[in-house]
Amino acid sequence: MKKSLVGIIICFLGCSMLLTGCGKSNDQERANVRISEYEKITYETVSVERGDIVPTLTLEVTSDTFQRKNYFPRQDEMEVDQIYVTEGDMVTEGQTLVSFKAGDISEQITSYENQRTEDQLLIDHYTKLMEIDSEQDYTEAIRTLKQDMEVCSLYIQELNAKLESYSIKAEGNGTVIMVSDLLDYGVVNSGDNVLTLIYGTGEYYATTTDEFDFKVDEIYEATYANSTYSLRLVSIEELEGEEGRKLNFTMAIDGVTGVEKMTMVLNKPALKDVLYVPEDCVFSVDEATYVYTLDENGFREAVSVTVGQTIEGMTVIETGLNQGEKVVIN
Repeated sequence: MKKSLVGIIICFLGCSMLLTGCGKSNDQERANVRISEYEKITYETVSVERGDIVPTLTLEVTSDTFQRKNYFPRQDEMEVDQIYVTEGDMVTEGQTLVSFKAGDISEQITSYENQRTEDQLLIDHYTKLMEIDSEQDYTEAIRTLKQDMEVCSLYIQELNAKLESYSIKAEGNGTVIMVSDLLDYGVVNSGDNVLTLIYGTGEYYATTTDEFDFKVDEIYEATYANSTYSLRLVSIEELEGEEGRKLNFTMAIDGVTGVEKMTMVLNKPALKDVLYVPEDCVFSVDEATYVYTLDENGFREAVSVTVGQTIEGMTVIETGLNQGEKVVIN
């Protein structure tokens, strides 16, 4: 019995020594890339893809020529009639933004317009009577009616000018960037900033060190929020040193957007038929580059790869992998 127990202990110690020796051997083989085989049981993987990658150039297009304009009612206790715009709306010069109630003035204008219409009808009537009967003379009556029409026209002109103060109109082409909540209360005063617009010239610029083949007079698209705008490249200026180039644009369509900054995304020549993986799959150790694959037991294995460019979050694999292989996302 004692001999059996001693034999079991010796056997156990021998196996432990053998296992320890194997572990050291593996550590030496993996000295450059140490992997803990029991780190995880499952890993997130992606397939190695083959196809075209289209690199893009993103530019911030800016304008320095914008001005802000605040709008105020011209009188106190003006009752809001209608609000025609909301924040973000593009407007044109002369467009009505807000109107205020001016019942008395509108009624007076209507009254004078009706009077002028009646005078013209009487003039036409007297003229026809004179044509029918040459002995009838309504010349003086017609002259008086014409004078009355002129007076009505003057009153209408004055009232229309006064009515202008009961509305707020855009002073140029631009964009509404603020509509005051005070308008929702229905009554505003002369000191209330009820609207803010931004105006500009439509001139924009961007700088880049990229060698993209820009062409003068070509149309390029830029975006802001959910809107797209067409810009014409008018000139290219070479900047000093390594600062690149300044690109000068203008709106391709007449008018000003009122947008100070836009984003321009341009497609560059595609890389054709290349192998690639997400850049998060690639890592470097001791100036060598690797990806992790999984062995038949689901453990990670480091595979040496040669990589090319990283474009749009994808790294080109030149050697070391085949299409369809699974690699681990780190």
